[in-house]
Amino acid sequence: MKKVLVSVLFMIFIAISTVYAMSFRKGFMDSVPPPQLISPISETADITGKDYLNFEWIVIGLMDIDYCDFRIYKGYDTYGNDLILKEQVFTPNRDYRVKADIFEDGQVYTWVLKQVSYSGFKSDEVFNSFRIIKNSK
Repeated sequence: MKKVLVSVLFMIFIAISTVYAMSFRKGFMDSVPPPQLISPISETADITGKDYLNFEWIVIGLMDIDYCDFRIYKGYDTYGNDLILKEQVFTPNRDYRVKADIFEDGQVYTWVLKQVSYSGFKSDEVFNSFRIIKNSK
């Protein structure tokens, strides 16, 4: 009788542990870390005489990331009509070049980046605002 009770309790423990481990793994797999912005992260971006502005970042969790959702907004607001560029940048790319002619001298822009896993889960957004300098003297 004692052996049967121990066996039943052991089976219950194994079943609960398996369910807990599966739910932990599912929660872990659903979370996607945000990328880390590298450039531009200062208050200004001087593109005087340049054809492109290069945006760079570090992909966190490279093995699970399908692409980065890359967006540029005119001004500080990151919604609606302020969106001027939206691209899916597939890994392992960690940068994106944007033609300088879409930027206006003295205008503020905000770039937003989030990572998307192969399962479709998304990271939190990271962003930075900067003012364009096209005609430095």
